[in-house]
Amino acid sequence: SQLPSFAGDLIVARTGYTGEDGFEVFCDTKAAVPLWQRLIESGLPYGLKPIGLGARDTLRLEACLPLYGHELRADLTPIAAGLSWAVKMAKGEFIGRAALERENVAGPARKLVGLAVLDRGIIREGNPVYNEEQQEVGWVTSGTKTPSLEQAVGLAYVPASHAALGTQYLVDVRGRKLRCQIIKTPFYKRRTVT
Repeated sequence: SQLPSFAGDLIVARTGYTGEDGFEVFCDTKAAVPLWQRLIESGLPYGLKPIGLGARDTLRLEACLPLYGHELRADLTPIAAGLSWAVKMAKGEFIGRAALERENVAGPARKLVGLAVLDRGIIREGNPVYNEEQQEVGWVTSGTKTPSLEQAVGLAYVPASHAALGTQYLVDVRGRKLRCQIIKTPFYKRRTVT
């Protein structure tokens, strides 16, 4: 349907943070509520339902899309986060270049991995990760039970030397240690329909 005249100038970007095809709409704040109401009304016959930030966060975790403050922080490098493809070392000088060059040569001390929870329970951000010897060696950055997989999963930083698929760890959830195993990421990848 036609956009309402009150919408004014819009920017529609084919982006999103859920791992699915999506659109983000940017508009004047005065147009936001009426535009939202019109989009919801127009989409109801097609099954459109609004979702909140919690649902968006669950979907981005399924797709292993990093979020600043969780998988990305000032004290973690893009190399450790598995994002070295986003750093263009040939582009010239930039802040942190020397540290990244050293890490590229030596390899990262820790690595972001995907964990499947083998026991009953859900791991969450900040839960400590332990090795077989009961030594704390890492932490969970994000975790939940995902609707697409119907399984509890999470992302965690662990020692790079012990980040192989199949490696098992224990994650402390309020005093209970849950068995977890490193699995391939992303946890979920959308199917392309042709």
